[in-house]
Amino acid sequence: MKTAGLDLGSVNTKLVILDDEEPLFKKAVPSRFDPVSVGRELLNRAQQEYGPLATVVTGYGRVSFPQNRVVTEITCQAKGCHYFFPEVPYILDLGGQDAKVIKKNAQGKVVSFVMNDKCAAGTGRFLDVIFKGLDLRPEDTDPAAEVEPVPINSMCTVFAESEVITLLAKGTPKRSVVAGLFKSTATRLARFIETQGQPDTLVFTGGGAHYRPLVRLLAEQLTAEVVVPPEPELTAAFGAALIAHGVRPS
Repeated sequence: MKTAGLDLGSVNTKLVILDDEEPLFKKAVPSRFDPVSVGRELLNRAQQEYGPLATVVTGYGRVSFPQNRVVTEITCQAKGCHYFFPEVPYILDLGGQDAKVIKKNAQGKVVSFVMNDKCAAGTGRFLDVIFKGLDLRPEDTDPAAEVEPVPINSMCTVFAESEVITLLAKGTPKRSVVAGLFKSTATRLARFIETQGQPDTLVFTGGGAHYRPLVRLLAEQLTAEVVVPPEPELTAAFGAALIAHGVRPS
């Protein structure tokens, strides 16, 4: 049975198609401030190629996509992460507009969660804005793992950007500034995670999980192992496709 999971994110829209729980198709495209239209286009093209698909829709724009069953991204993240790491109860999802900490049980069901969606600080948006200003891609930040971080005092996107500009103007090496941004973010995220417990192992999902120095620093802050699923930005879409088993194809 072919199933689809459509994740209508604020930054990217993701589609995963499974054939008896095996990946058949995966794609992520920019949402362009209209994830619903982008999602419809993605799904229509997929149905033309693969035929009727049992579909679950999740993410930021799910409530405006009434044609299919909708499920919260919290539930879909838990389902997707459970597939890859069934023994790990704690999940951090670092998305474009928010950060979520989810705790699941041994069956992959959500036990508790907390969300930060009031401020860009500690989200993928915070890092993306500053790194785009520095003309850096996620893979370009890897060298920051090898240097001593310079303290970044502000976690407000606007003030942190000004602080970065000042540090660079004073001749501070770019790698040290980037390392400082990661350390500040890791410290804030670790405190956020610890509101839900003290994990021995944490699953890190979302686009933020592509920043390897952040993964390492977060592990240090938590004194825990941090594991990243393959293609961490697709985990919620993958979970939605798993949930779609039992949904009538459309």
